[in-house]
Amino acid sequence: MRRMNRPQPSVPPARRPRFEPWLSLAFIVFSAALAVLHLSGDAATADEPVHLAAALETVRDGTGRWNPEHPPLAKALAGIALTGLPIRPADDPLHSAPGPARLLRFLYQNETLPETILLRARLPFVALLAALLLAVRAEARRRWGPWAGCAALAFAALEPTLNAHAGVVHTDLAVTLFVILALGPLASLARPDARRAAPLLGLLWGLAFLSKYSAPLLALCTLPFLAADVTPTLRDLPRLARRLLGAAGIALLVTLAGFAWAYRNQTPEDRHALAVDRLEVKGRSPALARAVNAAGDALPPLGNLLTGALSVALQSDVGAGANYFLGKVSREGSPWYFPVALAVKAPLGLLVGLAAALAARPSRRFAAVLGSALFLFLLFSSRTTYNIGVRHALLFFPLAAIATGAALASPAVRLRSAAALGALLVAAVEIATVHPHQLSFFNALAGGPEGGRRFFVDSSLDWGQDLLRLKDAAPSLAPGGLGAVVFGGDLPARHAPILRPPFPGEENRPGTLLAIGEAPFALGPELLRAKGALEDADRLERIRTALRQRGTRVGAIGGSIGIWRIDR
Repeated sequence: MRRMNRPQPSVPPARRPRFEPWLSLAFIVFSAALAVLHLSGDAATADEPVHLAAALETVRDGTGRWNPEHPPLAKALAGIALTGLPIRPADDPLHSAPGPARLLRFLYQNETLPETILLRARLPFVALLAALLLAVRAEARRRWGPWAGCAALAFAALEPTLNAHAGVVHTDLAVTLFVILALGPLASLARPDARRAAPLLGLLWGLAFLSKYSAPLLALCTLPFLAADVTPTLRDLPRLARRLLGAAGIALLVTLAGFAWAYRNQTPEDRHALAVDRLEVKGRSPALARAVNAAGDALPPLGNLLTGALSVALQSDVGAGANYFLGKVSREGSPWYFPVALAVKAPLGLLVGLAAALAARPSRRFAAVLGSALFLFLLFSSRTTYNIGVRHALLFFPLAAIATGAALASPAVRLRSAAALGALLVAAVEIATVHPHQLSFFNALAGGPEGGRRFFVDSSLDWGQDLLRLKDAAPSLAPGGLGAVVFGGDLPARHAPILRPPFPGEENRPGTLLAIGEAPFALGPELLRAKGALEDADRLERIRTALRQRGTRVGAIGGSIGIWRIDR
């Protein structure tokens, strides 16, 4: 037992590898370049217009009216990147007619071109990717040596889902970065001499909480990493409990400070209106809205924090909308969603590298705590109705990459190292063949992007990202204009006459080509009916029925848009 409680020995080489830092830098540059290349061709995804409106508001005004469903940190990064551009703010959501027109005007009818706004706002997330890769390298390096750190970084750099989300204005990459950075202080928290671990852990947890409201769940799931270096004894538990409470307190203070800045010019009337709308109207809990407004009157940042966090929890409880999973449309979540999502979105190269690492004795403790963390996440997420993307489990891709580093643990074993290098080659082939469609990546066992639509049509496959690529391909498909239905942050009609909505009855004309995104094809009518757009839902239902009964899928744009021909 005494032997188990010692830190895992690390056996660094006698001499620092000369080329390892340069090789790691090359992988970072390569991954960042792939991200920039795909983001420059991606259309605005479904969530980006509202994130961009909130980003500008957070940095310029601090009025806190847009997008309280997400904390402010990631949006603030995008807003800072937009500094200096002539951009009019979006219409006040509390005092203007509801609907997507406000956000479309903001992004596409502004003083700055939408391409410039999107590019500038997305670039900070490429920087977050680079920081995440360095964090992965540092975590594997301190455990198993320099080449293990380089291998872990390489697997993360070649992971398509991480790379895809480095090109989108959203919250998942930021929270993943801070939770990964928190692993080091978390693992050392039980050591008597690690007095700085708790404050550092609290700071990093606070930044994670400022990035995404699911951060407390992710932090809870990573608690097994308390035993990643040593197994705490009974004598350690009181000190460990005090340090965890201290870290949680610091995290709360950091979070409240961030909300105080982001909502610095918010009026009490706006804060009350947001709480009523999100908690009473949409969340169906008048009592909770009253309690949150009372808390906000005493401490405004706390009121805003509670409004956002509780609105997400209530939405998951009352239903987050229609989901599509394994061919079925449902308003309920499935406990199998995240296990299947992780299985089919994980690159085979990463899985093979992980298998090679598990053969290494130094990796077994880390593998055990990683498995425990994954079990906790799958357990806690099994009841959620937010079955809308593997991005909510993004954390486990860099964790798996860290684990693969053990395959090159010092001292190296030739067969194990060869297996890891072969796996890395497979990973390189996977990301090279899917680029620039990283968002639609599915591994070969799942059938690739073409097979992906059998599993999901959410942000794991179709977030509206391929609309601009469809516009480029449309003249060769239908020179007179291509009828298209795509859900995202852009509209086909904006690209008329190259793209346009389908004409009435066009689905009844043999030989007609139509482009339809996988999301509107799988569950578009159900989503539109839930939003009260009954005529649009019926129209899309007729198109879908015609394609299923009398159409043939003759092509695809990326993995997210199908090209169909009406045969009869």
